[in-house]
Amino acid sequence: MPDNAMTSVLKCGSCGALDPGPRDACPKCFARDLSPVEVSGNGRLMTWTMIRRPPAAFREDGAYAVAVVQLDAGVQVTGRFSHPNDQLKPGARVRAVGHQRDAILFELEA
Repeated sequence: MPDNAMTSVLKCGSCGALDPGPRDACPKCFARDLSPVEVSGNGRLMTWTMIRRPPAAFREDGAYAVAVVQLDAGVQVTGRFSHPNDQLKPGARVRAVGHQRDAILFELEA
């Protein structure tokens, strides 16, 4: 993905709320009018953790970092870090750089 990478979230056609999905109804107004939209993959790191003993389905991936990111579009998403390091701190600017196993892959902004 390029520097201005986009990622897909759901947008409610009734109230306009954004949601990371997947779901069938809007959590704000309960309308069943959700459609995928592309938003910027840039945001701020809210929190993260290292998975050092992954479940069997992910064992071949080895240790990996799972993160919650508040996208600039105003929605929180969960993803993984491409290269976790000591510079990961809450509030750090991050950007989406791809997908891995259906999860958004993030890295620190340069």
